Amino acid sequence: MLTKWRFQCLLWGMVSAYLTVSVIEVYVKKETSWLSLAVTGFFVACGSLSTMIAFHISTLRCSETHTLMTLLLEYTYFQFIGLFGPLIVSKLTKAWKEPRKAQETFLRELISRDANTEYGKRYLKGIKSLQDFRDKHPLTKYDHYQDYFQRLADGEKNVCVATKVERFGLSSGTTGKGKLIPLVISKSGRLVAGVYLQRLAGVSPVQKIATIYCRSAHRFTKSGLLVAAVSFIPESRASKFLTGSLSNTPFPAYKISTDFEATYVHLLFSLTDKNISVFLTPFASQVYRAFAVLEDKQDMLLADLSQGKINPNLNLDEDIRQSVNAALKPNPARADELRAEFARGFVGIASRIWPYLKCVLTIDVSGYMKKLQENYTKGTKFYSPSYACTECLSLGINLWMDGRPQQYVLLPSEVMLEFIPEEFSGGDSPETLLIDEVEVGKRYETVITSISGFYRYRMGDVVEVVGFHENCPVIQVKYRTGELLNLRSEKINKLVVNNAIQESLGNWPGVTLVEWTCAESPLLYEDQDGVDFDMFYMLFVEFDSLENLRLSEEQKSLFDKSLRKQHEFYDNYRQVGTISEARVMIVLPGSFKKLQDFTIANSTASYNQFKMPKKLRTKATVDFLMKFVVDVYNSNL
Repeated sequence: MLTKWRFQCLLWGMVSAYLTVSVIEVYVKKETSWLSLAVTGFFVACGSLSTMIAFHISTLRCSETHTLMTLLLEYTYFQFIGLFGPLIVSKLTKAWKEPRKAQETFLRELISRDANTEYGKRYLKGIKSLQDFRDKHPLTKYDHYQDYFQRLADGEKNVCVATKVERFGLSSGTTGKGKLIPLVISKSGRLVAGVYLQRLAGVSPVQKIATIYCRSAHRFTKSGLLVAAVSFIPESRASKFLTGSLSNTPFPAYKISTDFEATYVHLLFSLTDKNISVFLTPFASQVYRAFAVLEDKQDMLLADLSQGKINPNLNLDEDIRQSVNAALKPNPARADELRAEFARGFVGIASRIWPYLKCVLTIDVSGYMKKLQENYTKGTKFYSPSYACTECLSLGINLWMDGRPQQYVLLPSEVMLEFIPEEFSGGDSPETLLIDEVEVGKRYETVITSISGFYRYRMGDVVEVVGFHENCPVIQVKYRTGELLNLRSEKINKLVVNNAIQESLGNWPGVTLVEWTCAESPLLYEDQDGVDFDMFYMLFVEFDSLENLRLSEEQKSLFDKSLRKQHEFYDNYRQVGTISEARVMIVLPGSFKKLQDFTIANSTASYNQFKMPKKLRTKATVDFLMKFVVDVYNSNL
């Protein structure tokens, strides 16, 4: 097919060039009026453009599954990004060189926008500088905005956000209750990640991407606006055009709302195309899940690919099944090619089945990237394009695809940022630092002011400044304040816990860690008034097989010892006995997938947004996971 597209584009280019020259010759040989001249000029311009496009595409690697329409749509999309890329980079560079000035400009424009709203008249009056802002506007959390945002969703005017709200987002809800958030998207912010992906990865403008997507629940506000996860793809004409031209999966598959079936179908269509350029999922855990499905269901996938028909046992709505079956063509040659690669094993399988894959585009929040690089995606680059959240879609951009840890240059022209030094983040109204006052090597809780209506909002991320680009901070995200373990005000973050786990693993022979999370013991007794109980942490761990599931008490105690060694306050509480030894709970393989399903079924979280919480915060989730513990301590549990 690659040769076919190359031949077709060459033929197209030659025919277009011939017709263009013919039109010019006709014009030269006869006298014409100004109207004829205009018409001739139009046809010559179109013919010249058509010729250039055709010859250019003929030089590029092209996805095998393109139609002429999707080919031209994807080509046009990337040319658009390439055209505006230099302007976007120039704007960002200017802001990076003078971040304080960019922040002042951003704040001034935002206050001017919202000044006459109910919120603006109450909280923004008289603010003319960054210092005024820090002095006069309080630090906030979500409950400060909850009523304003609900009224905005109900259709009230002039409440808090004096610009068009495209729709409402729902935060993931995996570390707490999901939040209703107005989505206002910056025009330049839409393109920033695409501009740098094209520059860093060198993606061909006619190679498609592989996606893994599961449709989340959604609803509409009283005013008719969509309420859904940020990653939700609506059934709009633009969405159908983009998914059809950029993705290898037909749009009907984007309506599948069950995790396994969505993963399977997206994976199947991705396998049809040898020339995939990017493998895209929101989180690295989904990448791992997809390749695990590929390994586990390889025979079923190959059979479907050979026959051009989805397995009848898949739980799909009939209209979706008919649509995807119509789009899937029998390809026994590709199935044989894949079968030979599968027979060689699955280490480095990504680069073998997609030899022109530029990168895996995802974010790693749970350590799955290391597992992938040792197994399925060995030898393939990873790229985490941006630092974003539902509250602000343009916080930072990653300028590196060279294997270094995920890090981001902040975007001072897209969001205003303040920083609370980590040691003071437990306070209600701590002093903040501005973007040019932070120091390399220090950690800070981030405070944002964004175009979506948040002012001095404590979003809960703790970041470390690891350097500067131009004069702007480069940060790494370390943990969320909502996931701190905190029985006696010791505040243990997930990095400390993970380090203790990794140290313990060295003395837990024969096991491979799949996933972990923690919980505080009071959750076990939340419904038992007047009962005295020990205070301790529970570490739930899942290994990759049924073998070696049992650890000795001495082996389990290594986790507590490592935690004490790494955290002075925790060690002090352990010495005086106000916190008891941490307990390691081993759960059956597959338990964390069941926990994911349980959490999504009982919260606003979706499969595309889900991040495995490193701290369980409800009794229901603790009780659910306890059902899968295979080796519980001999205690009063």
